[in-house]
Amino acid sequence: MSRSRALLLAPLLAALAAGVVPRAGAAASTPEEASAVDRLAKSLADAVRALPPEPPVALHLAGSTAELRRAVGSELAARLAALSLAPVVVDAPTAEAAEAAARAQGARTLVRLTLDVEAGELRARGDALGTWVNFWSGRTATRPPKPSGAVAESVEADAATLALASVGGPSAPATNGTATRGVRLLGAVLAKLEHPLAALASGDLDGDGRDEIAALTEYDVSVFAADGRLLARRELDALPPSNATTREPFGALAVLPGPPRLAAWSTRHAHGEVLTLDAARGMLKPVGTPDAAPLGAAERGTFVPGQTSFTPEVRLADGRTLTVPAPFTTASLSASRLLFVHPDGSASLYARAGAAPSRLTGLGAGSALGDVDGDGPPELLTTSPQLQPSPDVLRVYASNGDDPTAHEPLWQGALPPGRALYVVTADLDGDKRREVVVGLSKPDGTGELFLLRHGAP
Repeated sequence: MSRSRALLLAPLLAALAAGVVPRAGAAASTPEEASAVDRLAKSLADAVRALPPEPPVALHLAGSTAELRRAVGSELAARLAALSLAPVVVDAPTAEAAEAAARAQGARTLVRLTLDVEAGELRARGDALGTWVNFWSGRTATRPPKPSGAVAESVEADAATLALASVGGPSAPATNGTATRGVRLLGAVLAKLEHPLAALASGDLDGDGRDEIAALTEYDVSVFAADGRLLARRELDALPPSNATTREPFGALAVLPGPPRLAAWSTRHAHGEVLTLDAARGMLKPVGTPDAAPLGAAERGTFVPGQTSFTPEVRLADGRTLTVPAPFTTASLSASRLLFVHPDGSASLYARAGAAPSRLTGLGAGSALGDVDGDGPPELLTTSPQLQPSPDVLRVYASNGDDPTAHEPLWQGALPPGRALYVVTADLDGDKRREVVVGLSKPDGTGELFLLRHGAP
Protein backbone atom coordinates (compact mmCIF):
# COMPACT_ATOMS: atom_id res chain seq x y z
CA MET A 1 0.00 0.00 0.00
CA SER A 2 1.36 3.43 -0.93
CA ARG A 3 2.19 5.92 1.81
CA SER A 4 -0.36 8.43 0.47
CA ARG A 5 -3.13 5.84 0.51
CA ALA A 6 -2.14 4.71 4.00
CA LEU A 7 -2.42 8.31 5.23
CA LEU A 8 -5.90 8.55 3.74
CA LEU A 9 -7.07 5.23 5.17
CA ALA A 10 -5.73 5.81 8.70
CA PRO A 11 -8.51 8.10 10.00
CA LEU A 12 -11.17 6.15 8.13
CA LEU A 13 -10.07 2.82 9.58
CA ALA A 14 -10.03 4.38 13.03
CA ALA A 15 -13.60 5.52 12.49
CA LEU A 16 -14.60 2.05 11.31
CA ALA A 17 -13.05 0.52 14.40
CA ALA A 18 -15.25 2.76 16.49
CA GLY A 19 -18.29 1.87 14.41
CA VAL A 20 -18.88 5.41 13.21
CA VAL A 21 -17.63 7.65 10.46
CA PRO A 22 -18.05 11.41 10.29
CA ARG A 23 -20.75 12.55 7.89
CA ALA A 24 -20.64 16.17 6.85
CA GLY A 25 -24.17 17.42 6.79
CA ALA A 26 -26.17 20.58 7.05
CA ALA A 27 -24.30 21.85 10.09
CA ALA A 28 -21.02 21.34 11.88
CA SER A 29 -22.87 19.74 14.81
CA THR A 30 -24.35 16.93 12.68
CA PRO A 31 -24.21 13.74 14.82
CA GLU A 32 -21.93 10.91 13.78
CA GLU A 33 -23.59 8.01 11.98
CA ALA A 34 -22.66 4.36 11.75
CA SER A 35 -20.29 3.66 8.89
CA ALA A 36 -21.52 1.89 5.77
CA VAL A 37 -19.42 -1.16 6.66
CA ASP A 38 -21.02 -1.30 10.11
CA ARG A 39 -24.53 -0.87 8.69
CA LEU A 40 -23.98 -3.56 6.06
CA ALA A 41 -22.54 -5.98 8.62
CA LYS A 42 -25.60 -5.47 10.84
CA SER A 43 -27.99 -6.16 7.94
CA LEU A 44 -26.01 -9.25 6.95
CA ALA A 45 -25.91 -10.58 10.51
CA ASP A 46 -29.70 -10.18 10.77
CA ALA A 47 -30.15 -11.98 7.44
CA VAL A 48 -27.88 -14.87 8.47
CA ARG A 49 -29.58 -15.22 11.87
CA ALA A 50 -32.99 -15.45 10.15
CA LEU A 51 -31.99 -18.60 8.19
CA PRO A 52 -31.38 -19.91 10.99
CA PRO A 53 -27.77 -21.20 10.69
CA GLU A 54 -26.14 -24.12 12.45
CA PRO A 55 -22.88 -23.06 14.12
CA PRO A 56 -20.00 -22.89 13.54
CA VAL A 57 -20.58 -20.49 10.63
CA ALA A 58 -17.90 -19.97 7.98
CA LEU A 59 -17.67 -16.74 5.99
CA HIS A 60 -16.18 -16.43 2.51
CA LEU A 61 -15.98 -12.97 0.93
CA ALA A 62 -15.07 -12.20 -2.68
CA GLY A 63 -15.07 -9.13 -4.93
CA SER A 64 -13.78 -5.58 -4.52
CA THR A 65 -10.44 -5.07 -2.73
CA ALA A 66 -8.76 -7.03 0.04
CA GLU A 67 -9.10 -4.03 2.39
CA LEU A 68 -12.88 -3.86 1.96
CA ARG A 69 -13.26 -7.63 2.30
CA ARG A 70 -11.28 -7.61 5.54
CA ALA A 71 -13.26 -4.69 6.96
CA VAL A 72 -16.64 -6.26 6.21
CA GLY A 73 -15.47 -9.74 7.23
CA SER A 74 -14.12 -8.56 10.59
CA GLU A 75 -17.25 -6.58 11.45
CA LEU A 76 -19.62 -9.35 10.33
CA ALA A 77 -17.65 -11.99 12.24
CA ALA A 78 -17.84 -9.85 15.40
CA ARG A 79 -21.63 -9.53 15.08
CA LEU A 80 -22.10 -13.25 14.45
CA ALA A 81 -19.87 -14.04 17.42
CA ALA A 82 -22.15 -11.91 19.59
CA LEU A 83 -25.00 -14.16 18.41
CA SER A 84 -23.03 -17.26 19.56
CA LEU A 85 -22.62 -18.53 16.00
CA ALA A 86 -18.86 -19.21 16.33
CA PRO A 87 -17.89 -17.57 13.01
CA VAL A 88 -14.67 -18.17 11.12
CA VAL A 89 -13.50 -16.39 7.96
CA VAL A 90 -12.17 -18.83 5.37
CA ASP A 91 -9.75 -17.94 2.60
CA ALA A 92 -10.33 -19.74 -0.68
CA PRO A 93 -9.71 -18.84 -4.34
CA THR A 94 -13.34 -19.46 -5.39
CA ALA A 95 -16.77 -19.77 -3.82
CA GLU A 96 -16.78 -23.46 -4.75
CA ALA A 97 -13.44 -24.09 -3.05
CA ALA A 98 -14.72 -22.29 0.05
CA GLU A 99 -17.08 -25.19 0.80
CA ALA A 100 -14.25 -27.69 1.23
CA ALA A 101 -12.24 -25.15 3.25
CA ALA A 102 -15.19 -24.52 5.57
CA ARG A 103 -15.82 -28.24 6.05
CA ALA A 104 -12.13 -28.77 6.84
CA GLN A 105 -12.41 -26.21 9.66
CA GLY A 106 -15.45 -27.92 11.14
CA ALA A 107 -18.03 -25.35 10.01
CA ARG A 108 -21.62 -26.56 9.65
CA THR A 109 -22.86 -23.48 7.72
CA LEU A 110 -21.13 -21.55 4.95
CA VAL A 111 -22.08 -17.99 3.97
CA ARG A 112 -20.58 -16.94 0.60
CA LEU A 113 -20.74 -13.24 -0.27
CA THR A 114 -19.53 -11.05 -3.12
CA LEU A 115 -18.95 -7.37 -2.31
CA ASP A 116 -19.15 -4.44 -4.68
CA VAL A 117 -19.77 -0.70 -4.72
CA GLU A 118 -22.32 0.23 -7.35
CA ALA A 119 -24.60 3.24 -7.94
CA GLY A 120 -23.54 4.76 -4.63
CA GLU A 121 -24.32 1.63 -2.61
CA LEU A 122 -22.19 -0.92 -0.78
CA ARG A 123 -23.67 -4.28 -1.71
CA ALA A 124 -23.24 -7.88 -0.59
CA ARG A 125 -24.83 -10.73 -2.52
CA GLY A 126 -24.49 -14.48 -2.13
CA ASP A 127 -25.92 -17.52 -0.44
CA ALA A 128 -25.83 -19.69 2.66
CA LEU A 129 -25.72 -23.48 2.74
CA GLY A 130 -25.11 -26.35 5.08
CA THR A 131 -21.68 -27.96 4.74
CA TRP A 132 -22.58 -31.40 6.16
CA VAL A 133 -22.83 -33.97 3.37
CA ASN A 134 -24.47 -37.41 3.70
CA PHE A 135 -22.07 -39.65 1.86
CA TRP A 136 -24.24 -42.72 2.63
CA SER A 137 -27.14 -41.49 0.52
CA GLY A 138 -25.93 -43.25 -2.60
CA ARG A 139 -23.79 -42.41 -5.57
CA THR A 140 -24.82 -38.74 -5.37
CA ALA A 141 -23.99 -37.12 -2.03
CA THR A 142 -26.76 -35.03 -0.50
CA ARG A 143 -26.69 -32.02 1.78
CA PRO A 144 -29.24 -30.86 4.35
CA PRO A 145 -32.11 -28.68 3.09
CA LYS A 146 -31.47 -26.22 5.91
CA PRO A 147 -29.86 -23.81 6.37
CA SER A 148 -30.00 -22.49 2.86
CA GLY A 149 -31.05 -19.32 1.12
CA ALA A 150 -30.00 -16.28 -0.83
CA VAL A 151 -28.42 -13.31 0.94
CA ALA A 152 -28.61 -9.84 -0.62
CA GLU A 153 -28.15 -6.64 1.38
CA SER A 154 -27.13 -3.09 0.47
CA VAL A 155 -26.59 0.24 2.23
CA GLU A 156 -25.66 3.74 1.08
CA ALA A 157 -21.91 3.86 0.63
CA ASP A 158 -19.75 6.52 2.30
CA ALA A 159 -16.30 8.02 1.86
CA ALA A 160 -14.73 5.34 4.07
CA THR A 161 -16.16 2.66 1.79
CA LEU A 162 -14.56 4.28 -1.24
CA ALA A 163 -11.20 4.55 0.51
CA LEU A 164 -11.33 0.82 1.27
CA ALA A 165 -12.57 -0.11 -2.22
CA SER A 166 -10.23 2.19 -4.17
CA VAL A 167 -7.06 1.12 -5.92
CA GLY A 168 -3.81 2.95 -5.19
CA GLY A 169 -1.35 4.13 -7.82
CA PRO A 170 -1.83 5.26 -11.41
CA SER A 171 -3.28 2.84 -13.92
CA ALA A 172 -1.16 1.64 -16.81
CA PRO A 173 -1.07 4.02 -19.77
CA ALA A 174 -2.80 3.15 -23.00
CA THR A 175 -0.81 1.11 -25.48
CA ASN A 176 -2.29 2.99 -28.45
CA GLY A 177 -4.57 5.89 -29.23
CA THR A 178 -7.77 3.89 -28.83
CA ALA A 179 -7.05 1.47 -25.99
CA THR A 180 -9.11 1.86 -22.84
CA ARG A 181 -6.97 3.04 -19.94
CA GLY A 182 -8.72 1.07 -17.24
CA VAL A 183 -10.92 3.84 -15.81
CA ARG A 184 -13.47 2.44 -13.38
CA LEU A 185 -15.05 4.77 -10.85
CA LEU A 186 -16.93 3.85 -7.69
CA GLY A 187 -19.22 6.44 -6.12
CA ALA A 188 -20.57 7.35 -2.70
CA VAL A 189 -22.04 10.38 -0.95
CA LEU A 190 -19.27 12.58 0.43
CA ALA A 191 -21.36 15.27 2.13
CA LYS A 192 -24.90 16.61 2.33
CA LEU A 193 -25.80 20.29 2.39
CA GLU A 194 -28.84 22.22 3.58
CA HIS A 195 -28.98 24.28 0.40
CA PRO A 196 -28.36 23.60 -3.31
CA LEU A 197 -24.92 24.34 -4.67
CA ALA A 198 -23.90 27.58 -6.35
CA ALA A 199 -20.30 26.55 -7.19
CA LEU A 200 -17.74 23.83 -6.48
CA ALA A 201 -13.92 23.86 -6.36
CA SER A 202 -10.95 21.80 -5.21
CA GLY A 203 -7.41 22.56 -4.15
CA ASP A 204 -4.83 22.19 -1.39
CA LEU A 205 -5.92 24.78 1.16
CA ASP A 206 -3.83 23.59 4.12
CA GLY A 207 -0.51 22.81 2.41
CA ASP A 208 -0.47 19.05 3.12
CA GLY A 209 -0.16 18.02 -0.53
CA ARG A 210 -3.76 16.78 -0.75
CA ASP A 211 -6.76 18.65 -2.05
CA GLU A 212 -9.80 19.74 -0.09
CA ILE A 213 -13.29 20.22 -1.56
CA ALA A 214 -14.97 23.62 -1.30
CA ALA A 215 -18.72 24.07 -1.80
CA LEU A 216 -20.55 27.37 -2.22
CA THR A 217 -24.26 27.92 -1.66
CA GLU A 218 -26.27 31.14 -1.61
CA TYR A 219 -25.76 31.35 2.14
CA ASP A 220 -22.35 29.88 3.01
CA VAL A 221 -19.10 28.37 1.85
CA SER A 222 -17.84 25.06 3.29
CA VAL A 223 -14.60 23.10 3.05
CA PHE A 224 -14.54 19.29 3.32
CA ALA A 225 -11.77 16.74 3.77
CA ALA A 226 -11.37 13.63 1.63
CA ASP A 227 -13.36 11.55 4.13
CA GLY A 228 -16.31 13.96 4.15
CA ARG A 229 -15.43 15.72 7.40
CA LEU A 230 -16.50 19.35 7.53
CA LEU A 231 -13.28 21.31 8.12
CA ALA A 232 -14.79 24.78 8.19
CA ARG A 233 -17.84 26.78 7.15
CA ARG A 234 -18.43 30.52 6.80
CA GLU A 235 -21.83 32.18 6.61
CA LEU A 236 -22.17 34.85 3.92
CA ASP A 237 -25.21 36.69 5.30
CA ALA A 238 -23.11 39.68 6.40
CA LEU A 239 -22.21 40.50 2.80
CA PRO A 240 -24.31 43.18 1.06
CA PRO A 241 -27.06 41.85 -1.26
CA SER A 242 -26.76 42.00 -5.03
CA ASN A 243 -28.95 44.30 -7.10
CA ALA A 244 -29.52 41.57 -9.69
CA THR A 245 -29.80 38.16 -8.09
CA THR A 246 -30.36 34.96 -10.08
CA ARG A 247 -33.45 32.76 -9.70
CA GLU A 248 -31.26 29.72 -9.09
CA PRO A 249 -28.14 29.56 -6.91
CA PHE A 250 -25.07 30.56 -8.90
CA GLY A 251 -21.60 31.83 -8.23
CA ALA A 252 -17.87 31.37 -8.68
CA LEU A 253 -15.39 29.55 -6.47
CA ALA A 254 -11.64 28.97 -6.94
CA VAL A 255 -8.52 28.11 -4.95
CA LEU A 256 -5.85 30.80 -5.29
CA PRO A 257 -2.13 29.95 -4.98
CA GLY A 258 0.70 31.32 -2.81
CA PRO A 259 -0.39 31.29 -0.07
CA PRO A 260 -3.46 29.09 -0.63
CA ARG A 261 -6.71 31.00 -0.36
CA LEU A 262 -10.30 30.43 -1.37
CA ALA A 263 -12.14 33.04 -3.46
CA ALA A 264 -15.93 32.74 -3.21
CA TRP A 265 -18.65 34.86 -4.76
CA SER A 266 -22.38 34.09 -4.82
CA THR A 267 -24.62 36.12 -7.15
CA ARG A 268 -26.88 36.66 -4.14
CA HIS A 269 -24.31 39.14 -2.85
CA ALA A 270 -22.80 42.33 -4.26
CA HIS A 271 -19.26 41.01 -3.83
CA GLY A 272 -17.44 37.92 -2.64
CA GLU A 273 -14.72 37.13 -0.13
CA VAL A 274 -11.18 35.77 -0.20
CA LEU A 275 -10.74 33.31 2.68
CA THR A 276 -7.96 31.32 4.32
CA LEU A 277 -8.51 27.96 6.01
CA ASP A 278 -7.59 27.61 9.67
CA ALA A 279 -8.22 23.88 9.99
CA ALA A 280 -7.05 23.73 13.62
CA ARG A 281 -9.82 26.15 14.65
CA GLY A 282 -12.31 25.03 12.04
CA MET A 283 -12.55 28.52 10.57
CA LEU A 284 -12.50 30.31 7.23
CA LYS A 285 -10.99 33.74 7.81
CA PRO A 286 -11.72 36.64 5.43
CA VAL A 287 -8.56 38.31 4.09
CA GLY A 288 -9.90 40.34 1.19
CA THR A 289 -12.42 40.80 -1.61
CA PRO A 290 -12.07 39.44 -5.17
CA ASP A 291 -12.02 42.09 -7.87
CA ALA A 292 -13.96 39.82 -10.27
CA ALA A 293 -15.62 36.42 -10.38
CA PRO A 294 -12.89 33.76 -9.86
CA LEU A 295 -12.88 31.23 -12.71
CA GLY A 296 -9.54 29.68 -11.84
CA ALA A 297 -6.34 30.29 -9.92
CA ALA A 298 -5.68 33.53 -11.83
CA GLU A 299 -8.48 33.71 -14.42
CA ARG A 300 -11.40 36.07 -13.88
CA GLY A 301 -14.84 36.60 -15.36
CA THR A 302 -17.98 38.70 -14.99
CA PHE A 303 -21.50 37.59 -14.13
CA VAL A 304 -24.33 38.32 -16.55
CA PRO A 305 -26.70 40.37 -14.31
CA GLY A 306 -29.67 38.25 -13.22
CA GLN A 307 -28.60 35.17 -15.23
CA THR A 308 -26.80 31.96 -14.30
CA SER A 309 -23.96 32.60 -16.73
CA PHE A 310 -20.78 34.59 -17.29
CA THR A 311 -20.14 37.14 -20.02
CA PRO A 312 -17.91 35.92 -22.91
CA GLU A 313 -14.92 38.02 -21.84
CA VAL A 314 -12.37 36.12 -19.74
CA ARG A 315 -9.28 37.69 -18.21
CA LEU A 316 -6.46 35.17 -18.44
CA ALA A 317 -3.58 34.69 -16.02
CA ASP A 318 -1.21 36.76 -18.19
CA GLY A 319 -3.63 39.69 -18.26
CA ARG A 320 -4.87 39.12 -21.82
CA THR A 321 -8.58 38.98 -22.56
CA LEU A 322 -10.06 35.92 -24.25
CA THR A 323 -13.47 36.36 -25.84
CA VAL A 324 -15.29 33.03 -26.11
CA PRO A 325 -18.05 32.57 -28.70
CA ALA A 326 -20.96 33.04 -26.26
CA PRO A 327 -21.83 33.47 -22.57
CA PHE A 328 -21.01 30.36 -20.56
CA THR A 329 -22.20 28.61 -17.42
CA THR A 330 -19.09 26.50 -16.75
CA ALA A 331 -15.38 27.21 -17.03
CA SER A 332 -12.74 24.54 -16.49
CA LEU A 333 -9.03 25.19 -16.92
CA SER A 334 -6.47 22.38 -16.86
CA ALA A 335 -2.84 22.83 -17.90
CA SER A 336 -3.05 24.75 -21.20
CA ARG A 337 -6.57 23.60 -22.07
CA LEU A 338 -9.69 25.68 -21.48
CA LEU A 339 -13.30 24.48 -21.56
CA PHE A 340 -16.36 26.75 -21.58
CA VAL A 341 -19.85 25.21 -21.57
CA HIS A 342 -22.65 27.39 -22.94
CA PRO A 343 -26.29 27.40 -21.76
CA ASP A 344 -27.51 25.54 -24.87
CA GLY A 345 -25.34 22.46 -24.12
CA SER A 346 -22.63 23.32 -26.62
CA ALA A 347 -19.06 24.03 -25.51
CA SER A 348 -15.88 25.73 -26.67
CA LEU A 349 -12.70 23.71 -26.08
CA TYR A 350 -9.34 25.45 -26.49
CA ALA A 351 -6.18 23.38 -26.85
CA ARG A 352 -4.39 26.49 -25.57
CA ALA A 353 -5.17 30.16 -25.08
CA GLY A 354 -5.06 31.97 -28.42
CA ALA A 355 -5.90 28.89 -30.49
CA ALA A 356 -9.17 28.56 -32.36
CA PRO A 357 -11.74 26.68 -30.23
CA SER A 358 -13.32 23.36 -31.10
CA ARG A 359 -17.11 23.34 -30.85
CA LEU A 360 -18.55 20.45 -28.86
CA THR A 361 -22.21 19.53 -28.37
CA GLY A 362 -24.21 17.54 -25.85
CA LEU A 363 -22.39 18.67 -22.70
CA GLY A 364 -24.01 19.36 -19.35
CA ALA A 365 -23.22 22.25 -17.05
CA GLY A 366 -21.51 19.65 -14.86
CA SER A 367 -18.36 19.42 -16.97
CA ALA A 368 -14.65 19.60 -16.20
CA LEU A 369 -11.16 18.87 -17.46
CA GLY A 370 -8.96 16.67 -15.25
CA ASP A 371 -6.35 13.92 -15.47
CA VAL A 372 -8.47 11.07 -14.15
CA ASP A 373 -6.38 8.15 -15.45
CA GLY A 374 -3.00 9.58 -14.42
CA ASP A 375 -1.41 9.61 -17.88
CA GLY A 376 -0.77 13.39 -18.08
CA PRO A 377 -3.31 14.92 -20.51
CA PRO A 378 -6.65 15.87 -18.94
CA GLU A 379 -9.78 13.92 -19.74
CA LEU A 380 -13.13 15.56 -20.45
CA LEU A 381 -15.85 14.81 -17.91
CA THR A 382 -19.43 15.80 -18.57
CA THR A 383 -22.99 15.16 -17.43
CA SER A 384 -26.27 15.28 -19.33
CA PRO A 385 -27.39 18.51 -21.05
CA GLN A 386 -31.03 17.66 -20.28
CA LEU A 387 -32.88 19.82 -17.77
CA GLN A 388 -34.20 16.90 -15.72
CA PRO A 389 -32.32 13.72 -16.69
CA SER A 390 -33.41 10.53 -14.92
CA PRO A 391 -30.87 9.43 -14.01
CA ASP A 392 -28.06 11.81 -14.84
CA VAL A 393 -24.95 10.10 -16.21
CA LEU A 394 -21.30 11.09 -15.85
CA ARG A 395 -19.14 10.37 -18.90
CA VAL A 396 -15.34 10.42 -19.08
CA TYR A 397 -13.73 10.98 -22.49
CA ALA A 398 -10.10 10.68 -23.51
CA SER A 399 -8.37 13.73 -24.98
CA ASN A 400 -8.57 12.50 -28.55
CA GLY A 401 -8.47 15.06 -31.37
CA ASP A 402 -10.48 18.22 -31.52
CA ASP A 403 -13.70 16.59 -30.27
CA PRO A 404 -13.25 13.99 -27.49
CA THR A 405 -16.99 13.21 -27.55
CA ALA A 406 -16.63 11.80 -31.09
CA HIS A 407 -15.16 8.65 -29.47
CA GLU A 408 -16.62 6.17 -27.02
CA PRO A 409 -16.19 7.25 -23.38
CA LEU A 410 -13.52 5.64 -21.26
CA TRP A 411 -16.15 5.23 -18.57
CA GLN A 412 -19.73 6.23 -17.86
CA GLY A 413 -22.03 5.65 -14.94
CA ALA A 414 -25.33 6.73 -13.46
CA LEU A 415 -25.46 9.35 -10.71
CA PRO A 416 -27.86 9.62 -7.76
CA PRO A 417 -31.16 11.50 -8.24
CA GLY A 418 -30.76 15.24 -8.71
CA ARG A 419 -29.36 17.77 -11.16
CA ALA A 420 -25.61 17.33 -11.60
CA LEU A 421 -24.60 20.92 -12.29
CA TYR A 422 -21.03 20.92 -10.97
CA VAL A 423 -18.04 18.63 -11.48
CA VAL A 424 -14.46 19.02 -10.28
CA THR A 425 -11.49 16.69 -10.08
CA ALA A 426 -9.22 16.55 -7.05
CA ASP A 427 -6.08 14.77 -5.87
CA LEU A 428 -7.43 13.73 -2.49
CA ASP A 429 -4.67 11.31 -1.49
CA GLY A 430 -1.58 12.87 -3.11
CA ASP A 431 -1.01 10.10 -5.68
CA LYS A 432 -1.28 12.49 -8.68
CA ARG A 433 -4.33 10.63 -10.02
CA ARG A 434 -7.46 12.68 -9.59
CA GLU A 435 -10.75 11.66 -8.06
CA VAL A 436 -14.06 13.17 -9.19
CA VAL A 437 -16.60 15.12 -7.13
CA VAL A 438 -20.06 15.84 -8.54
CA GLY A 439 -22.26 18.55 -7.05
CA LEU A 440 -25.96 17.63 -7.09
CA SER A 441 -29.01 19.78 -6.48
CA LYS A 442 -31.52 17.38 -4.91
CA PRO A 443 -35.27 17.31 -5.58
CA ASP A 444 -36.00 18.26 -1.94
CA GLY A 445 -34.10 21.55 -2.23
CA THR A 446 -30.86 20.38 -0.59
CA GLY A 447 -27.41 19.79 -2.04
CA GLU A 448 -25.12 16.78 -2.16
CA LEU A 449 -21.48 16.09 -2.96
CA PHE A 450 -20.98 12.73 -4.65
CA LEU A 451 -17.41 11.35 -4.66
CA LEU A 452 -16.09 8.92 -7.28
CA ARG A 453 -12.83 7.06 -6.70
CA HIS A 454 -10.88 4.58 -8.75
CA GLY A 455 -12.09 1.05 -8.13
CA ALA A 456 -10.65 -2.39 -8.77
CA PRO A 457 -11.05 -3.48 -12.41
